[in-house]
Parts: sequence; structure tokens; C-alpha cells
Amino acid sequence: MPVYLTESVAQSIVDRAMAIIGYNVNVMDQNGVIIGSGDKRRLHTVHEGALKVLASGDSFDIYKNKPKDFVMAKQGINRPINFRRRVVGVVGISGHPDEVSQFADLVVMTADLMLENAAIMFEAHWSLRQRENIISELIHGTAENDPLFSSRSRNLGINPDLPRIAVLIYLQRQEENPLSTDEIEYFQYLLRKGDPDDLVALTEPNQFVLLHTVNRCDSRNQDQLTSYLSSLKLRLSSVKNVSYKVALGRYIKGISGVRLSYQTAQEALRLGLQLLPDQPVYRYVDFQLDSLMLDLLPSWKGKEVQEHIRPLLLSDPKGCLQKTLRVYINAQANPGVTAKKLHIHRNTLSYRLDKIQSLTERNPRDFSDLLLLHFALRMHELQGL
Repeated sequence: MPVYLTESVAQSIVDRAMAIIGYNVNVMDQNGVIIGSGDKRRLHTVHEGALKVLASGDSFDIYKNKPKDFVMAKQGINRPINFRRRVVGVVGISGHPDEVSQFADLVVMTADLMLENAAIMFEAHWSLRQRENIISELIHGTAENDPLFSSRSRNLGINPDLPRIAVLIYLQRQEENPLSTDEIEYFQYLLRKGDPDDLVALTEPNQFVLLHTVNRCDSRNQDQLTSYLSSLKLRLSSVKNVSYKVALGRYIKGISGVRLSYQTAQEALRLGLQLLPDQPVYRYVDFQLDSLMLDLLPSWKGKEVQEHIRPLLLSDPKGCLQKTLRVYINAQANPGVTAKKLHIHRNTLSYRLDKIQSLTERNPRDFSDLLLLHFALRMHELQGL
């Protein structure tokens, strides 16, 4: 059995009891050592009366004319602390036994209640840590190689066979301090509130991973995930002075798929923060092409593609042509939509597109050339990652 009667719990028992009865109280551990006391000078010394209680399991009172064997002991009463059918310590009250015995039941009850509360808190934190270990094994890929993973999960009330998709929640505050314990617990409560089968863990000082359960037969349905994300955003928005980014990975079947889903969520967050910093939600499905280009960046092929945009970058220090090209690409090469978004005349847009063609020797009005320009420009935008 774990040791629940720690020094901090013992001192809390002492402080609570003494505030009520007005007599000095001592709490001793299973070795008879005083680990909580109103008299700090007696801390960490052996209590002779406690040893007697621990040996017999019964109460033991010490009067002023004590036996020779208790020369160091002070008069008072000593009662066993029973917890889950075991004597785990002793509580003592200093004073004449006839005077302080009336408080014995009250002090013992105080000790029992505080010890039970400490045990509940310890077990809750233990369970939380074990659940976090399960989540860590899922997202880092060690679960699939552990033959006991399924049974360990089920012992904690987790169904390892439920289909799950990884969601990252990145919190931003004005202060740079990490989240406090209370804040972490509150955010975990908020994140789990959507579905009791969802698994939540803190992965970085200001970042949570949420393994959201999905309908296996409907895992590709974006409406299902859109509805869930709307609910999640509403819950997160209820917290003041905290902004957030949500990154949604891709659903991949099986326990091994959770690790891959987590990796896609990480990639979505990384790319989203770089490319769309003002947007609150990032989906990996919207960044798959960018992810491929990111891997291509350091290769000679990637550098060759970037050469197509270099003349434009050198001739466009203010970024006007770069912005025009980006808006034009995002507008599906629609001149009317592009001109409206840039607040320019279509003739001005036509002049800029001609200028881009002249500098890059690629025609932005041609699909193949525009695709190459898109790759080259996006690689330039990804350089900071």
C-alpha cells in the first residue's frame, strides 16, 4: 500500500485538530517517529507511546508518574490511526489523560478524514499519470509493441480499440508563464467535456493533445469534425485572457494510426502558425501539399524549383508582386476575385501578371506554369520552418 500518511498530511492533521481543541497534537508514522507536531522541537524524534500502540494495535495512555521505560515520554493519550484495516500511524494529544481523552474521538476522526482525502487525491493523480502514460504510448508509437497495453488501458477505463483522431490545442497568453496545475486541470476538464471517451494530456507547457473518438464508418466526413471543432472552439472561448490554435490531424485506422494522426496534427500546427497565423483552426488535409514541399526544401530538386521565383524576389523588395501572385493563386486564378481582394483595377492586375511573367519566364495565366510558381513561392514562404 502506498504511504498516504506523509509529513505534509500529518502536519495538516495537527494544525486542524489543534485549532479546535487547544492542546498539542502529535502524529507518528509506522516507525513511531513524530512527523507532525505542534511542538516543532519534537519533530523527527521517536515517540515511546506510539511504539507501544504500534506493537499492540491498542490505545495507550501515559500519566505523569510514568513507568521507567517511558522516561522521554510526556503524559497524554495515544490512539492508533486505522486506514483500510491497517494501523498506519498514531495520533497523540499532550496533557493529562483525564482531561484530553474527551477529544480523542474528534482527533482520530479528523485524522481518518484527512488521510482518506489524501488517499483519494493521491489515487486520482496516480490514475491521471497512468492515463497520460497510455496517451504518450499511443502518440509515440510504443503501444503497438506492448502486449499488455490493451489490458492496462482497460484497467483505467480506456477502450484502446475506439477509433481516434489527434487534435492539438496550443494556448497563448499575454504572460509567458506556463499553465498552473489548476489551469491545466481546468483545461483538461473543458477538453474532455465533449466526449467522455476522449483522451487528453499536456504534451508541452502550453499545449495539449486530445485524442478524439470518431465514427469509424464516417471518419472522413468533414461535417462530423466541423461540428466537433465548433463545439471545441466554443468551450475554449469561454476562458478569458487566453487565445488558442487548434490543429486537426488526419484519421488513420488502428492503434498505430494514432501516432501518424498525431504527427499530422503536429505538422498542421507548425505550418498553420507559419502560413496562416491569424487563423484559429488548422487541418492537416489543407496542408498536405505544403508538407510535401517542406520535405523537398533542402533537396537539390527543391532548390531548382525555388530558382524560378528568385528574379521576382530580387526585383520586388516591397513584396507587391509576391502578394499579388499569392492572392491570385488563392483565388483560383480568377482575375475578378483577385482584383477585388487586392482593391485594384483589373488592368493593374493584368500589368502585374505580365511583370511576373517577364521576371520568372513563367506565365501565371497558364495552369502548369502557375503550379510551378505556386510551388516556388510556397517554398519561399516555408523557409522559416
